[in-house]
Amino acid sequence: MRLEGSLDAFSLPDIFSLLSMTKKTGGLHLRRSGEHGVVWLGDGLISGGASDLSRLSLGRRLAGSGQVSDDDLQAAVEQVANSEEIGLARALRDRNAIDEGELHTLVCEHIVDTVFDLMRWSEGVFEFVIDEPNIDDVGVALEVEEVVTDARHRLDVWATIDEGLAAADTVLALTLNPAAEPQIQRDEWALLALVDGHRTVSDVVMLCGRGEYAVVVALAELIAKGLVHTDHTGGVTALQRRQDLVGSLEPEAASSSALLADVLSDGTAEPDPAVGSLLEAERAEAGAVVAPDAEADEDDDEDTGEVAEVSTIPRAVPAPELAPDHPTPVAAAVAGGGVVAAVPSGAIERDPSVNKSLLLRLIAGVRGL
Repeated sequence: MRLEGSLDAFSLPDIFSLLSMTKKTGGLHLRRSGEHGVVWLGDGLISGGASDLSRLSLGRRLAGSGQVSDDDLQAAVEQVANSEEIGLARALRDRNAIDEGELHTLVCEHIVDTVFDLMRWSEGVFEFVIDEPNIDDVGVALEVEEVVTDARHRLDVWATIDEGLAAADTVLALTLNPAAEPQIQRDEWALLALVDGHRTVSDVVMLCGRGEYAVVVALAELIAKGLVHTDHTGGVTALQRRQDLVGSLEPEAASSSALLADVLSDGTAEPDPAVGSLLEAERAEAGAVVAPDAEADEDDDEDTGEVAEVSTIPRAVPAPELAPDHPTPVAAAVAGGGVVAAVPSGAIERDPSVNKSLLLRLIAGVRGL
């Protein structure tokens, strides 16, 4: 015979009391619009449960506890994947992958969390399946009255928590300038490290695996200390907004950046006369010499096919005078006895293949930065 009905007619604590008094063994299943939870009992005592059977909430709690090594967790996951008769908690216990006392503590916390979650359901249906086994039974058995009392206490605390923080989709962010010197515990630091301005309350709960109640209450403590906030207009967002506002007063940087971007995308524009003046100033400072007939001579050689003789008469090129405090060495390039050019050591030699307009615009952009 099955026990079933609606949560509108029977409260969950009343159902638990009935199953406890009759010392029933099996699984109490609760369902509502796409959600499915269960609480397992053995001889009227609660041995396990899950408020959402679509997730391995107990397995996530064990994985997030830091008590299980990666190798043991991997082996246990493979064992569970190949068998429907064992859960992750039992697989870890059978491998001695976690201390027995620590395992029982985590399972007890998980049971209370499960009952707390299910007691918040205001509607739904229930069904008790007699003798249904709990595949994650690790020997924990809690009195129904004790668990219900703890769950009711949590409901009272939950009622005092801000609705925004209690919402699963609320995004959390760190406070950049706390009002006082931060003082936090080790457990709080582990939680604080997960707050990045993008993760929601649900994301943090998922990563911790500690249960929604424990995580939200701990987050409420961090908010009370002024270390975490849920205001999307503050924190890093506010800092970026202020810096962008100040940046709007920096037209030189903006125009230079636009000029460089234009040069990189299209180097075919005609050079600005002012840019030419800048280039001439650069040449004068570096002592560079430009031979205006060099390109014409090269073109003539290509047309005739004859090799031009290198003149042994040096061109009148004034040697750059070096100031005493500017001992830059000068390298003279000699070809066939003729001095071609006197260029300071370290000067960059211009490649004729470089687009002249691109070179001019790049120089203007760099000088404007």
